[in-house]
Amino acid sequence: MISYFTELDRGNVRLGVAGKIRTGAHALKTLGEGVDWVMLGRAAIIHHDFPNQLLENPNFEPTSLPVSREYLAKEGLGPSFIDYMGAWRNFVAD
Repeated sequence: MISYFTELDRGNVRLGVAGKIRTGAHALKTLGEGVDWVMLGRAAIIHHDFPNQLLENPNFEPTSLPVSREYLAKEGLGPSFIDYMGAWRNFVAD
């Protein structure tokens, strides 16, 4: 589906994509398809330093889901946000 957008004459408009980009390999593959940037959601929540991890290790693999509340707190998430994330299916371990 990305090709529908990368093949458009966008002029100076940049194209970013998001959605289930969880690994460095997937981010690089997506960039290779012609987008200008990728947006990280869950990958950045699980690893606040995801881009740095990827720079240090191109084979970096994120922690598998679900993760514990303690893990999310160590990544810098506050209690209210962790509670909110608890409603996301298979994100926070019970």
